[in-house]
Amino acid sequence: MTKLTKLFLALSLVGFAIGGVIDFSSAPLDPKWTVLMPLGAVFFGLFLVSLMLEKEMAAFNREETEKLQLVRQEAPASARQPSHSGGQRTTQLKESTL
Repeated sequence: MTKLTKLFLALSLVGFAIGGVIDFSSAPLDPKWTVLMPLGAVFFGLFLVSLMLEKEMAAFNREETEKLQLVRQEAPASARQPSHSGGQRTTQLKESTL
């Protein structure tokens, strides 16, 4: 799990715990604190979404890195290092399909 996913889980647990204690106890506490239970549910939803998308994002990042490496390997040396001979600078790029 990533740090963001763990953060969402921790906030969810804290929200449910504090909200549950305030809602289900008979202590004379300010009712504004009951908003923590629904916030716990929201953070639990964010936790589930981020948990489901972790593998997809890792695969996407890996694919994009591979594409960038392919483009860099196929680019001619003149396109990577422009010459400083003065006058006009022209750069030719090799067209590639990914």
